[in-house]
Amino acid sequence: MKGLPLLLITALLFVTSSCNHKEVKEELKIDDNVKQLIFFTDNKQYEQEISYYDAIIELKRSYPELIKDMKVITAAEASHLSNYEVENCPAMLLVYQDKVLVEIKGTVSKDKIIYPLAKAMDKKIENP
Repeated sequence: MKGLPLLLITALLFVTSSCNHKEVKEELKIDDNVKQLIFFTDNKQYEQEISYYDAIIELKRSYPELIKDMKVITAAEASHLSNYEVENCPAMLLVYQDKVLVEIKGTVSKDKIIYPLAKAMDKKIENP
């Protein structure tokens, strides 16, 4: 009988401590030694992403390694990332050494996606 209050207090502490649902933000793992393309997509709005798909196909011809290593992040996954926050999909980022070199957001034409990415890819990387 003496152990019953202790058991109840322990059980109460266990139950209340498990109710804390703090959202944990994850880091997107990116190789800092190469330019990395990140595509933020939302399967609910795939019609708005057609120009992005066309741009990816065209960029693959000139920059196959960029497309091969491209990270595709869904809208649900994007909300859990801490290092690259994008408010709306579709969006595309070109990053290098934790810096965003090119940022493309929203519904844009294929050429407005390809041109800045190709320009950034052709630019020589300077060693820090």
